Amino acid sequence: MGGMPGRQQLPVVLRDRPFSRVRADAEGVSPGLLRGPGVRTLVRGVYLAAEVEPTLTHELAAFLGVLPAGTAVDGVTALHYWGVEIGPVTPYRFVTTAAYQSKRPEVRVRRAGELPACRGVVVRPVPALVAARVDLTLLQLVEAGDWLIRAKLATLAEVQSGLSSASGRHCLRAREAAGLVRVGSASPRESRLRLVLVAAGLPEPACNVDLGDEFWFIACVDLYLGEWQIAIEYEGDHHRTDARTYGNDLLRYEALAAAGVLAIRVSKAHLRQPREVAARIHDALVSRGYDGPPPTFGPLWRAVFGPNA
Repeated sequence: MGGMPGRQQLPVVLRDRPFSRVRADAEGVSPGLLRGPGVRTLVRGVYLAAEVEPTLTHELAAFLGVLPAGTAVDGVTALHYWGVEIGPVTPYRFVTTAAYQSKRPEVRVRRAGELPACRGVVVRPVPALVAARVDLTLLQLVEAGDWLIRAKLATLAEVQSGLSSASGRHCLRAREAAGLVRVGSASPRESRLRLVLVAAGLPEPACNVDLGDEFWFIACVDLYLGEWQIAIEYEGDHHRTDARTYGNDLLRYEALAAAGVLAIRVSKAHLRQPREVAARIHDALVSRGYDGPPPTFGPLWRAVFGPNA
C-alpha cells in the first residue's frame, strides 16, 4: 500500500538566492508552493526561501530582477552595498539607460545616457558617492568620502576628482565636499569632529597621529594640533562601558599628560552641540598660546552643520 506523497520542497538550486516565477516554473515548482509558508515574496514575481533571512544583496537582486536590462544599483544604496553605511539605504536607488519610470515607493530609478562605471550590476564606489550627493548632506558626503578612503575603496585623489567633476543637481555640494575629505579619519564621528574645527575656522588637526619617538610610543590620538600639543579624542560608548578600554584610557591619558599633551575628550552627546565643542577647543588653543581668530560660524559652518547648529 503506497504512502502519502510528501510535501513538495524547493529545489536545492533555489534555496539560497532570489528566483523569479519563470525560474520556478522551469524547476517544476508548483504555484501552490510559491503561496505556501516555505516561500517569501521579496517583490511581486520574485521569491526567496522562507528559511533565508533577506540581506541587502537579496533585496537588490530581487528588484534588479524586475527592472529593465541596463540597470545598476546606484547612489546611497550602492555605498551601503560597498559597506559605507552613511544615509538611508531606502528607498533603493538605481540608475538605468532604459526608458523607465518606477511606480514602486521603495525604489527610485534615475535615467542616464550611459551607466557609470560598475562592478557587475553595482555602481563603483566613487561614482556612487558622486550620485549620492542628491540624498546626503555636505557633512554626510564628507563622512562617506573619508570612509571610502579608510576602507581602501578609493584614494583621496580619486574621491576628490570624482566629487570635483560632478555636474547637475547639487554639484556645488559635491565640489565643496571634495575640498573637505581627508586621509586618516578612523570613523564618521572623527570626520565630524575634524569638521567642527575646519568649519569654525580653527587650525585643522592631523588625523590619527602616533605620538612618541623611536624609543617611546605614547599613543595614537584621533586628532592632533601639533603646534600646540593638543590631542582631541572622540570617545565612543565602548570607552565608557568596556572595563578594559576604560582602564587603558586612564593609562593613556596619564601618559599624554606626562608628555605635555593636553587631551580634549569629545563624546557623541557633545557633538550634538558642535558650537560648544568648537568653543572648548578654542579655549584649549588659547591656553597653549594660540593667538588666532576665535571660532566663526559663517557660510561653511551652516553648510556643514545646518542653519540652526
